[in-house]
Amino acid sequence: MDAFLKIYDDYFDDLYRYVLFRVGNRWDADDLVSDIFRKALEYSCKHGGTIPEYDRAWLFAIAHNRIVDHYRRRKETAYGVDPEQGDYGHIRKMFQETSVQNECLEEALLQLGNKDREMVHLKYMVGFAYHEMSRMLDKTEGWLRTRMHRIRKRLAIDIDRCLEEG
Repeated sequence: MDAFLKIYDDYFDDLYRYVLFRVGNRWDADDLVSDIFRKALEYSCKHGGTIPEYDRAWLFAIAHNRIVDHYRRRKETAYGVDPEQGDYGHIRKMFQETSVQNECLEEALLQLGNKDREMVHLKYMVGFAYHEMSRMLDKTEGWLRTRMHRIRKRLAIDIDRCLEEG
């Protein structure tokens, strides 16, 4: 039980922000985060109170899978929305609601594909290390480093272009 309480205390805020970013509303985020921690507690109880050594990546992998299930179960999901990626259509609304003035960054992020946006979110907003992302996304660290380098280059080009136009 102590191991579970530790991951709850250590990762609740990061996990909640990740889930909220992926689903776009607090009600669904509240439900999903509760379910994620319930699954983590069940695992801990089944395994004598232990949590995997790579607890952060493990917890976020549960979250990723739970979000995928959430989108698969939603009846109002529009055709063409891939449940593996979630619906990032709420990003523009989130930027407007929080009064973020950097329109160029917003536009550059919205130009990215869903998988790339998720990787940017995990790396720069949640603060995952590449080894944690590797476990969660089932990709090699080398692949992730290369992909993130390409994403940063693309963001820089898109932001520069936007600033020149503005």
